[in-house]
Amino acid sequence: MPLPNDRALRGARRGLLRQMTGLALAGAATLAQAGPGAAAARPAAPAIGTSVQLPTVRLLDGRELTSAYWRDKVVVIELWASWCPFCKRQNPHLDRLHRAHAGSGLEVLALSIDRNPDDARRYLREHGYAFHAAMFDERWQAAIGRPKGLPIVWVIGRDGTLRQLEIGEMFPEDIEELARWRTT
Repeated sequence: MPLPNDRALRGARRGLLRQMTGLALAGAATLAQAGPGAAAARPAAPAIGTSVQLPTVRLLDGRELTSAYWRDKVVVIELWASWCPFCKRQNPHLDRLHRAHAGSGLEVLALSIDRNPDDARRYLREHGYAFHAAMFDERWQAAIGRPKGLPIVWVIGRDGTLRQLEIGEMFPEDIEELARWRTT
């Protein structure tokens, strides 16, 4: 005869298995998106404290932001994809961060790894995000690297150095905490 809490344990186990399956599928999707041999060719992110030269970027809306645009600003860079469930949960929080602090020198730049820029544009339009968005390319990879995982967040300080690197989905309160870099 099953104990009263056996049902709760089975439910918890099922939930854990679903989460693990989701992580495995997301990892497989990331590898499939990257193509064969991509993991071996990925440069690591620069070390914390390293100076990072941000390149000129053509945004998905057609505007161009030169490297000088980012000078004296805190830049929160996110690597994401329209098909990434973790990115989908994280992006609303990054959008709130951008809207709350863009006027005080902290801006968010989301770099998509989607194969088709139209997929990224459609996703952004459907969600009404205000942060800057562009496609991740070899210039960005040379500047900030391409660690394994998704989403990835880099924080570049006002002095142009890498201040923080987060691989994987961040909790909402951790995203809010990124605003602390405005004053350092």
